[in-house]
Amino acid sequence: TNPKVSLFFIAFLPQFIDTKASGPMPFIILGITFTVTGLLWCLFVTYFSSYVTKKLRGNQKVGMILNKVTGMIFIGMGLKLLQTKAPQ
Repeated sequence: TNPKVSLFFIAFLPQFIDTKASGPMPFIILGITFTVTGLLWCLFVTYFSSYVTKKLRGNQKVGMILNKVTGMIFIGMGLKLLQTKAPQ
């Protein structure tokens, strides 16, 4: 679906495969390694995000600070929008 990913694999992975190796097995091993590494990273990010979310939701002071910061960001974006001119 994304040609950039295919180009990355075509350009990057062959340098890690022995030229004397025959058959698709080295490519399969690299593919499995890439998949497992990506899965482990995504699991780490998921669990870490879940942990941080639980900690932040349990703290009312942090919630109030986040609401105020978010409100200030929206006010700033609204002021910036007021300053922009419509195209002629």
